[in-house]
Amino acid sequence: MMRLLWTCLCFALLAPATALAGQTAWVSSNHIQIVDLDTAKVVGRIPLQEFIHDMEFSRDGSSVYVASSKGLRVADANKLEFVQKVDDRATSAVSVSADGTRLAAIHRADGDSSQAARVAGLPLPPSEVVVYSTLSMTVEHSFHVAAQALDVVLDPDGDRVYVLVPHEGSVYVHDLEGTLLQTFELTDQGGTHGAMLSGLALAPDGSRLVVPVTDSEESWLADIDLAGEREPADQVLKQGLGHARRVQGLSWDEDGSGVYVSAVRGVVKFNRIGLPVAWKRFGVNYVDVQPIPGGDETVMVTPTFSSTRGSGGVSVVGADGSVLRTVELPDMSPFVVAVRP
Repeated sequence: MMRLLWTCLCFALLAPATALAGQTAWVSSNHIQIVDLDTAKVVGRIPLQEFIHDMEFSRDGSSVYVASSKGLRVADANKLEFVQKVDDRATSAVSVSADGTRLAAIHRADGDSSQAARVAGLPLPPSEVVVYSTLSMTVEHSFHVAAQALDVVLDPDGDRVYVLVPHEGSVYVHDLEGTLLQTFELTDQGGTHGAMLSGLALAPDGSRLVVPVTDSEESWLADIDLAGEREPADQVLKQGLGHARRVQGLSWDEDGSGVYVSAVRGVVKFNRIGLPVAWKRFGVNYVDVQPIPGGDETVMVTPTFSSTRGSGGVSVVGADGSVLRTVELPDMSPFVVAVRP
C-alpha cells in the first residue's frame, strides 16, 4: 500500500510539469493559448483581455515578454501566469538580445496626450524605446523615437537598436544611448504613397536585416546587408515577391539560412542569396509564421480558420508546404505566434 501511495504521489507531483513537456507554440490575440506542437492540442491558457502586439521568450524559455495595448508584462512559462507588469504604456514590440540579458521595447505615449495633440493639430508625442536588464527588469537606457515607430530589434551583441518607422519609410539605427548611427531610407514616401512597412527581421548572426514593403503595385523585401558582404551600392537590395499582397508574417530560420514570409493566403521562404522557394498557397490567411527549432517544420496562425464559426487556428506545416497538424481555436483569433525554446 505504501508503495502504491508513493507511486501515486510521484505521478501527481510530476503531472503538472509533464503537461508542457513537449514543444509548444504560444499564440495570442487578446489572451494567450499554448498549443502542443506534437499533438496539436491546447495545453494551457493565460487570460489578459488586452490586444497583444508581440511576444518573445527569454533564451532559456522560462519567461515570455508580452507587449500589449495596455503595457509590457512578464509571464512565467512554467506556471502559465503573469508575474510582473513592467510598464503601463501601450507597447508595440519587444526584442531580446542574443545573450538574453537585455530586452528592448517600444512604449507609446498615453492615449490622452496623443488625442489632445490630434485635436490641437499638433505633432503626436514621441514614443520611447526602453532597454531593460532582463535580470532585474530595470531600465538600462531609454530614448525617444517617432510616435509611429512600429518595430524594434536588438543586434546580437545587444548594443545596437534597429527601429522601424513605417510612415517615414525608414529604419533607424541607434546605439544604446539613443545616438543615431545610420538611417536606411527604404521608400520614397513622395513617390510610393501608401507604402506599408510591416516589420523587421534580423538574421541570427546580425548580418542581414529584412523589411517587407507593400504598395498598390507590388510587394518586396528590403534586404539590408549589415556585414559588408556586398558592394556599398548593393547594401539595400529589393527582393520582389511577385504580387501586391501585404506581408504579414516574417521570421528567420534558427540557423539564418533563410527567412519565411507570409502574405495573404500564401507563404514563401527566401534563402541567403535572395532566391525564393516556390510560393505555397493556402485556403486560409496565415498572418504569422515561426520555424520550429530542431527541424524543418513551421508553425503558422490564422485569425480566421473557419469563416462559418468565426474561429482562429494553428497549423504545423512541413518543409514541402503540406499541413501536418491543425487545431481550431473557436474562442480566439490569433495574430502572433512564438515557439518556446
